[in-house]
Formats: sequence, C-alpha cells, structure tokens
Amino acid sequence: MRSVERIFKRSVLLLLVLAGFMQLHAQENSPFSRYGLGDIYPAQSIASRGMGGISAAYSSDQALNTSNPATYSAMRYIKMFGGTKGALVNYDFGLSIDARTLRSATPASSYNSTNFMPSYIQLGVPLNPRADARKRGAGLVFGLKPATRINYSVESVQRTSIDSIKTLYEGNGGLNQVFFGLGKRFNNLSIGFNAGYEFGRKQISTKQTFINDSVNYYKSNDVSRTDFWGLFLSPGITYNIKLSDKKSKLGSYNEGFFLKLGASGTLEQNLKANTSKRVETFTYDANGAISNIDSISDVTDVLGNITIPVTYNMGFLVSKKYIVGGEPVATKWAIGADYALAKWQDYRYYGAKENQLADSKMLRVGGEFTPSFSSNALFSRSTYRVGFYSGKDYINADGNGYKVSAFTLGMGFNLRKWSNYDNQSTLINTAIEFGKRGSNVNNVTENFFKLSLGLSMSDLWFTRRKYD
Repeated sequence: MRSVERIFKRSVLLLLVLAGFMQLHAQENSPFSRYGLGDIYPAQSIASRGMGGISAAYSSDQALNTSNPATYSAMRYIKMFGGTKGALVNYDFGLSIDARTLRSATPASSYNSTNFMPSYIQLGVPLNPRADARKRGAGLVFGLKPATRINYSVESVQRTSIDSIKTLYEGNGGLNQVFFGLGKRFNNLSIGFNAGYEFGRKQISTKQTFINDSVNYYKSNDVSRTDFWGLFLSPGITYNIKLSDKKSKLGSYNEGFFLKLGASGTLEQNLKANTSKRVETFTYDANGAISNIDSISDVTDVLGNITIPVTYNMGFLVSKKYIVGGEPVATKWAIGADYALAKWQDYRYYGAKENQLADSKMLRVGGEFTPSFSSNALFSRSTYRVGFYSGKDYINADGNGYKVSAFTLGMGFNLRKWSNYDNQSTLINTAIEFGKRGSNVNNVTENFFKLSLGLSMSDLWFTRRKYD
C-alpha cells in the first residue's frame, strides 16, 4: 500500500512540474532566433553538455541520455540487501541560464541579455526484471522539452531625404516536444527510438514609425502568427566492445576497457501549419499600450506545411569501467567524440526555401573522470568533466557562414550514493559553456556563457519484499 501511495504522490508531483514547465518562457533577446523556427535548443543532457555535448555513445544507469534512445537499455533492475528486487527508476530535470553579449562593429555597439530556460523533464523506467537483464536490458522513457526558441527585439533607424523611419522587429515563440522512447539491448548491440508530438508557434511583427517635426504620420504594424504541430521519430543505435578485462589490485572486482560506437538522428518532419496575417495602423495610449486605429489587411487560416530537415549524429566513447559479475557497474574515466550534421538547406516554410539557413556541421570532444565511485568523501566520488565543440552554424545570413565554438566544464555531485541498505540516489550535474557565435564579415558576433543544472534522482519501483 505504501508503494502505491508513493507512486501516486510522485505522479502528482510530476504533473505539477509539467504544468509549471509549460508556463515558463525565455526572457532573452537574440536576433539569431529570427531565422527558421528559432534558436535550436541543446538536446543533450546536462552531463553531456559538460563534455562538449558528446552523446552518440554516452550512457549511464543514473542519468538519461535522450539524444540517443538506444542508451535507455542501460537502465536496470537491482537486487538489494535481503533479496528485495526493484526497478531503478530515474527522474531527470534540467534547466539552464544563458548570458549573451551581442556586438556589432559598425556602428560600434553591444547588448547584454540573460534568460532562464527549462531544459527538460524526463522519467525513465527499466522494463526487464529477469536475471539476464544486463545482457538484454530494456528501458522506457517519457519526456517534455523545448526544441527551439524565438525571442528578439531589434530596432533600426533610417534617414530619408526628409523624414526618419524607425522600424522595430520583434518575434517570440518556439517549438516544444512531448515524447516517449524505448531502448532494447541484445548482448553488445542496443537499438532504440524516440517518438512524439511537436507543437509551437512563431509570431513576428514589424512596427514602423515615420518621424517628422511638422507632420503626424500613422504608425503601421505588420503582424504574422504561425501555429505548427506534427509527429517526429528519432532512432538510435549503439555497439559495445570489451577491449580488456583483468582482476583489480583489490581483487574484489575486475577492471576493463571498453569501446562503444553510437549513432542517432531525426527523420525529416513535415509539420502542419496555420498562419494568420494582419496589417494595421495604431497609436500608443497614455500608458504606452498599443491602440489599434484601422485594419488595412486581415488574412486568417492560411494552411500549409513546414519541413524540418533530417539530422545525423555519430561518435565513439573509450572508457575504463569497474566490472562485477561480468558486467560494468561504474565508470572510472571516459573520453569520446561526436560528429553531427543537420541538412538545414532542406528546410522549407510553406514550400519556400530560406536562404539564410545552411547545413550545419559540428565536432564535439569531451571526457569525464571519477576518482573513487565508492568513496564516502563527496568530492572523491564526484565526476569531473571537460570538453569543447566547434563547427559551422545553421545560420548563413550573409552567405559566408556563421561559426560557433565553445569550451565546456562540468561536475556530477553524487549527493546520496546508492547502497545495499538504501533504495535511492541523488545526482546533481552541472555544466558551463564559454563560447562565441557569428561572423566578423557579417558585422555581428555573440559571446555567450551558459550555466546548466540537472537533477537526477533514482528510486526503486515495483519492489517485491520478502518476509520470514
């Protein structure tokens, strides 16, 4: 009965967090988000972000990696002291804080913005309680996360022969995903997929004001809102190779070296879209709010499609692990690399190509190290991470290509480590990124600092207790 009560309370808590998640929006100002469906939000877990974002071959039974659903097979059932057996369920939450500095050379100016954004909320449940679960593990994951975000406000002033024209470009919105995923292991091979529903909106406006000392012109506002929705599918695969296996110096466990290969991606998506457009004249009232004067044009329910292109990610991970019973139970260190490609030249908005987008290519390298996973000292059993990424961004506004690169650091604090006398563990992952984005030719660059925090909590579900 207590087990049922705990599950009910967790489910209620999860629903409340989901409701709050849906109400949060980015409060930033990034002109880069005007292209496509907005700035692409990192899909990697917080742990991966600390290692340069590597995710193709990275897996853990204490934290979820939704970038490659094949890794869900790492989730497992465990047997505790006294013979109690249960599913080691993961609750995973993440958020990030971004600080950006946008600079232009001509005219020389800069703009700072800071925003808070939820990264994801996820629940992972292992599915195979049998004794051979490590060789034939399976996992089920449910999640909700943002995929893109739109938030910008840019003002320009142009001088004509007589008047000045002030134009304000604004946009907001983004794309969100709610999904489930399955991962299954077949000895060394694991396969999986994520499938779900995408939904969002893109609302943009262009306000123009003619400035003249003697003539009072009407102000104009051109507003467009597009709602979009559809399904998506993301497959993944990993293959694990044991390179060596030898007895440790302590003799209570073995030490082994492993090579894991991984690949994942997202199939091309065709989202349904509904657009409304309105052109109107307006003025500002005494409180500064917009007061409409007249509608020049009003068009609603323009139906169409938005094509989001296919993406690929592949990589490897070399690691040293502790082995018990022929299977790895903890990682001493790991190092790996990913190469990612997204075909943004194939993006279409109502059938039209957006020339400001280009295929993106990214190289990611990173690693992690845990001094002593069984230590009672917090900083000895914590995990330390480092990495970098560099490549070509999907934005190509000037035709010369935008570059993006960053250096990353991360730590994983194992606050409450699992033991045979306890059925819970609590892991806090942190990641920071220092990077630069943009093009000197285009006159606009963006320096960014990102702080990401993740909370992974593990607990036993579906336990079968034994009584004397």
